[in-house]
Amino acid sequence: MSIENRELRAIANHLSVRSGTKATSAALALLTGLLACAPLPVTPPVTPRPITVSDVSSSAPHRVQLDTTPVCHSCFWNHQDPGFRDEYVEVVRQRQSADPLVAAELRLLVARAAADSAGVCAAADAFATVAGAEEQVARRLLAEESVAFTAALCGRDPRPAFLAAAATARSTGLAEKATIYDAIAADTLRPLLKRDVAARQLRPPAGTTAYVLGSSTIRVDSATTVVSQIERVARDWLSYQLAWDFTAPLAAERVLDYHEGARLRDLIATSGARLLPSSGTLAVQSGGRWYAADGEGVFRFEVLPDKVQYPTTRAWRGVALLVDTHGISSLVGAALLQRADLVVGCGDYTGKMDAAAYLATRGIDVYFPTDRFVAELLGYEGPGTLIGSAPVRAADGGAIIGDRPVTFDVSELLVAQRTAGTGELQYYDAPGRYFQRLATSLPLRLEYVDVDGAGQADRVIARARELGARAVALRVWTDPDYTAVRTWLAESAEHRAVLFHSVAYPAGNRIFTEFPAQSTFGDPRPVFLTESR
Repeated sequence: MSIENRELRAIANHLSVRSGTKATSAALALLTGLLACAPLPVTPPVTPRPITVSDVSSSAPHRVQLDTTPVCHSCFWNHQDPGFRDEYVEVVRQRQSADPLVAAELRLLVARAAADSAGVCAAADAFATVAGAEEQVARRLLAEESVAFTAALCGRDPRPAFLAAAATARSTGLAEKATIYDAIAADTLRPLLKRDVAARQLRPPAGTTAYVLGSSTIRVDSATTVVSQIERVARDWLSYQLAWDFTAPLAAERVLDYHEGARLRDLIATSGARLLPSSGTLAVQSGGRWYAADGEGVFRFEVLPDKVQYPTTRAWRGVALLVDTHGISSLVGAALLQRADLVVGCGDYTGKMDAAAYLATRGIDVYFPTDRFVAELLGYEGPGTLIGSAPVRAADGGAIIGDRPVTFDVSELLVAQRTAGTGELQYYDAPGRYFQRLATSLPLRLEYVDVDGAGQADRVIARARELGARAVALRVWTDPDYTAVRTWLAESAEHRAVLFHSVAYPAGNRIFTEFPAQSTFGDPRPVFLTESR
């Protein structure tokens, strides 16, 4: 086990003591949860394409026949440590809640994880009881949806349940969801599908001699409405953080304090913004892939299969209810419905970046602290501002995301980290992805350093020293990463670091805090400077 994993295990052990569960179980769960932002199985490599306006998808939305291949909930566990599934079931089975909706959730989670069909039906009965008594409409809708999506498995007619869920959805302003449930009940659902690709048109002006990264800025205050993913913000089912009662807004002190939740907690605490975690996104399956909608009835944005395989997901006949939303691709509809000013979620896949680019065209800002695929957004268009792994700070009675301008000469040598690693190592490829794509538009001088393990920032720094480079691009995840980068930055004010997939972690956030003038982020909207500057 690597050093950073041992650190996460220590955190998990602390949680297990507080909850009274087995230390090993809690540790493995939290460890897996913290490392789960990327797709499982591992995302195949994506080769950067030249950045031009031709990347925009021109095909019109078309109606598709649903792919009704059942969701393989058990497949999720194939990517976890051997024996963890049984341990997880044992721990969650011991959990209790006085909240009847949360109690029903726990029963369903245990049953799904244990592949216990009878247990799923017992959970469905518990949800039916909640649906008949719950006065809060969002909680009642979730209970009704849970009954509808499990009805066929339990030998019941799903049509009345979907019609009931449709009526409740319609009463709370969820017209699109109501229409889908009506169509499911009538067996007439043929959803509109349009595979979107983020628009990119990065064209530096002639005579560009330098570029500025980190100028992008998002300002947040008490009037800001923030829509976020559920996972690692309001709850985290894989690390047993299941107390959230599905009500919003969510206060800062109730936001989970790691991964996406870490910087989001800072943001809400500093700004007083209104945080609305978004649960209950619908996705449809076509051609073996899952897509979430755009808020206007068109399913556009790919959702990774492991997110659909979660035991908390309800699915039937090619339609899935994503209770634990994860990633920007599952948040677009809610953002438009809630008139969000800012969306916060994971950005570790191309579909999530396509969704971010779409939101930018609608004037909605997006913050994705986990930004492995930020390179896909270079040259995006639209009035919204998109920012990846950038710090949050207090300013002017609110909070600011980004605003860390650092200048680089086109002609100077920059040493960038990359990796061919998989699993938890794959995020170390973000720096190479970004600068490889940027180099399709600028004649950059780049030196790549490959790493094959966590905590190897010292390899990048050593190469920079060897070549006399004053700029590096890398990920700071672990304490060894932090130590190597901190030492190098402290040696000279001319040393600068572009950080990727770092701010969500304590080590990376410390670099931003300690070196505000020398550290920046992979800005998807660089500023270009010409000789006349």
